[in-house]
Amino acid sequence: MEPINFITVCTEKYTSEYANKSLNMFKRNYDGEFKSFCITDKCNEINKEYTCIMKHHNLFGWWNKISIFDQDLPYENTLYVDLDLLIMNDITKVISFASKNISNYEIACFADHIGWHGIKFGSAFMFFNQSKMRWLFSNFIINIEKNIKTGGGDQVWIGSKLSNVLYLEDHFNNLVKSLKFDLSSKSEDGSKINIPLNINKDFLMLNCHGRPKPHQLLEMGWPPIKSIWK
Repeated sequence: MEPINFITVCTEKYTSEYANKSLNMFKRNYDGEFKSFCITDKCNEINKEYTCIMKHHNLFGWWNKISIFDQDLPYENTLYVDLDLLIMNDITKVISFASKNISNYEIACFADHIGWHGIKFGSAFMFFNQSKMRWLFSNFIINIEKNIKTGGGDQVWIGSKLSNVLYLEDHFNNLVKSLKFDLSSKSEDGSKINIPLNINKDFLMLNCHGRPKPHQLLEMGWPPIKSIWK
């Protein structure tokens, strides 16, 4: 398998702890060659194994993610992972499958858990060819004032531009679960989320999108988080 670029975005509200633990989880669960990169405003705080890339001055919040498509990275293919997506088990086979098939697609990912704003595409885990997808950034930045007003953010904007996506859950049944939507339940009045005390870790990735975030789960004393987010 060819080496890949591993990239995260750690800006603004996310602490360097998120970037560092994301790299730790990936290293434990990927048996392949890679180089790691982090787009950030915290260069002095992140793990030195990262090559630090300063955040784009015109991007903020979730729009920082768009800049992953405007990088000159050493390898042909790139994996981007959201900081609140927790890798629990070996994803080498998933990356290998994506690498072998990406030439026939634009991006490999998993679908959004609820079809956010009516868009199937999910941007929490994206595998793509770096040069092939550079047009996304160019398309965004040329009309940035309009594009940053897109309801639903980067995920909705990117998803609306794609026509040929490889959805990895169609090939890996145990790929990912959402803590909020797959593993938890709502209170009777819908105001609270009831998180299970423990989970069966028979899937590869746990998506902690929304709230609670991993650091909040740690503060709450949620038993599984200590063995996953480290």
